[in-house]
Amino acid sequence: MVVRLLALVLGVPLVVAAAGVPLVDPAGGSHGSVVASLSKGSVKMKITGLPRLPATQPLGATFDAYVYKAYLVSSADPAVEVYLADVYPNGSGAAKTKVALKGDLSALGLDRVVVTAYSKDARASLDVLTATLQ
Repeated sequence: MVVRLLALVLGVPLVVAAAGVPLVDPAGGSHGSVVASLSKGSVKMKITGLPRLPATQPLGATFDAYVYKAYLVSSADPAVEVYLADVYPNGSGAAKTKVALKGDLSALGLDRVVVTAYSKDARASLDVLTATLQ
């Protein structure tokens, strides 16, 4: 009985972690989720509602976006970032990205996943989606 209760109590955080962290736009709207394991170097993103490229002023940007790029970043040290992937949403605004970096990233202080929109000449950019890791 004690073993079953312990398994139930320990299993609850695993289920919550499996759901992921929400990806939100600058206005606070939810646009999918991120599941990241920094110790394993793996990141999975399920994105919804991201305008198809090229996008006219997506999610609060003041420019037209021609590419989206995803990064792991540190809010404590802006010089620390790890490029994950280019993100290309389909016609309905959905995109899935799975990245296996195959290394331990936990000591780098990475605490956010951002999806950044870039203009055609890459002179303008905006973090259109952000997920704060726990």
